Parts: sequence; C-alpha cells; structure tokens
Amino acid sequence: MNPGLTSYRFFAFFAVFLFHYGVFEFGYMGVHAFFVLSGFLLTPILLEMKSNLSTRRYYINFYGRRALRIFPLYFSYLALISIVAYVAINIFDYDLNDRLGRTLEQLVYAATYTYNFFTISSAYEQTQTLTHFWSLAVEEQFYLIWPLLLMVVPKEKVKTVLLAIIALGPVIRGIAAVVAVQWPDIFNKYDMTAYTFTFSNFDAFAIGGLFAVYIQQIEWRWIIALAVVTFMIGIGSEYLMGEGIKVTALGFKPFMSDSYKYIWGFSLFSILFACLLVKIKNREVLPQILEHKVLVYLGSISYGLYVYHFPIMYFLKHELQSIPGMVNLGLIFFISILVASLSYELLEKRFLAKKDILFHR
Repeated sequence: MNPGLTSYRFFAFFAVFLFHYGVFEFGYMGVHAFFVLSGFLLTPILLEMKSNLSTRRYYINFYGRRALRIFPLYFSYLALISIVAYVAINIFDYDLNDRLGRTLEQLVYAATYTYNFFTISSAYEQTQTLTHFWSLAVEEQFYLIWPLLLMVVPKEKVKTVLLAIIALGPVIRGIAAVVAVQWPDIFNKYDMTAYTFTFSNFDAFAIGGLFAVYIQQIEWRWIIALAVVTFMIGIGSEYLMGEGIKVTALGFKPFMSDSYKYIWGFSLFSILFACLLVKIKNREVLPQILEHKVLVYLGSISYGLYVYHFPIMYFLKHELQSIPGMVNLGLIFFISILVASLSYELLEKRFLAKKDILFHR
C-alpha cells in the first residue's frame, strides 16, 4: 500500500487518542477518517478481484485476508481483557468504577461485532475496555455487505450506486436521530445514535470508494475552499446557537449535536478526507514526511494502537493521577506504542505473512 496512506492511519488514530484523553474534542472524527480510508482502499481492490477471480475465489480471498488481519489481535485482546477483568474482580476485588464488571457484561456484543447496536441502545454504559469497539463493529459489518454489493452491481452501475448511498447518508442519520428522540426508553441520545448506527456511516465508505475509483485529481484550491467553508459554518453555527466556541472542537463538538450537524457535517468531512486521500495517493501531501519510515511503521501498528490505547489510558489516568497531565499523556502514548509494537511483531505479523500465500488477490 502507498506508504503515505499507511501514515494517514496513524494520524487518524492520534486524533482519536487525543479525543479520548480529553485535549482535542474534534478527535472523534478520526474514526470517520478511518471509514473513508476503508472505502477508498477496498472498493478498487474488490472491483479488481471481481474482474480477475471467480465468484467463489472472490469471496474466499477477501474474507480470508480480512480474517487474518482482524481476528487474531481482536479475539486475543478479548480473551486477555476477560481474564484480567475476572481475576481483578474475583481475586483482588479491584474494579475501576465498575468498568471491569461492565467488560464481562458487554463482552457478547464485542465478540459478535454488534457493539455499535448496543451503543445506540438506552442500556449503554461506557467501559474503556470495549467502548471504542463500536467502530470495529461498523467496519466488520461493512466488510460483510460491501463485497456482496459490488459483486451484484454491474460495473457500469457502480458509480450510480455509490452516489445513491452518499445521498442517503444524511437522510439515514436524520431518521436515526428522530427515532432516538421519539423512543428514549429504547435508544441512546440522538447524536450518539446517528453517530454509531451502521448505515449512518456507509456514505463515508461510499465517498471513499467514489474518490478512489472515479476521481484521480483534485485542485488544492477546491479542497482549501471546502475546508474553509466547512469550518466557518461550524464555528458560525456554534456562535449563533450560543453554544460557546471551543478551539479544540474546531466548530464541531462531539458528536455534532448542535445545528443538525450530525446530518450534514459528517458528509462534508467525508468529502474532505477523501480529497486528502487522493492527494496523499498522488504524493502531493508532504511525501518526505508522510513516507518517513517511523510514521509508516506507526501507521502499520495503528490497529493495535486503537485496540490497546483506551484501556491503557483509563488505567494509567486512574492510577497515576499525581503525574502532570502532559507527562501522563506522553507516558500513555509511549506505552500504547510499546504494547502495539509487541502485538504487531509477535502476533499480527505471523498471520499477515499468510495473506498472500493463502488468499492472493
């Protein structure tokens, strides 16, 4: 893969990392940046596989490669955190504000990749060991649906279908928000429901796919103009609503709850992320920096960074409260990199090496 796109993974993770630590409110959009990247990378790959492989090999190769990339780390983590939670509670009588107990209660949602459905329910309670897995559930659901969709859609109709999904994105988020407001006993807050519902995010994947397949070049002036207009609307709407302007939110507080941003805001940023991906792919965004081996490596271990950072962060923030904030932040970041590196080198690489051997494209 293009090394610049690999580094992009790290920056998307780092935004989420800073959001979870509480110093960058806009960082929640790092997850959305991942969704756009998934559509950007996988759509052309699937179309190529469809042209070159039998239907049987198309499905076997795609799902085989995805399984080798995702399952070893994911289910190893679930097994480990389950043991840690059980031992901590039952042997050491140790539970961080009931969060470890919730881990065991909510494990079934994580293990079945349905955690985002739990997130949109009124029964949802946060636990930093599993909460961030709602986005991995959405990704897995995307992997289930997208290959099927691209297989049945004729090649000449792909662009039309992608545009239709993009157009439906804001509609689906609006409907999800209305449903959540109407049935508060069943659903979570309207903004969280619109943010984490599976089909609320499919326009992000479609935008990534559309730009990857059909848009090869974009002028910087259009990207800058779109970015300026987007942020001006965001900040202006916050000011007019009397919400107060926070620099770290960039005009789009979590989770775009004001001014109906949950309807239109995600669409605008998906387009911005896709434009940036085209530029990175064409090596027009600081390639000397984005293609540096350190950033590329951090991008390579970004999956592990995402999985491990939240429990590490919660535990160290709780246990090391006396350490100054920025020192604590740096320590958490360093330990997250260390753990993710060990996971990548000792576990993930063993399975990644088998992808091209067992399931060539």
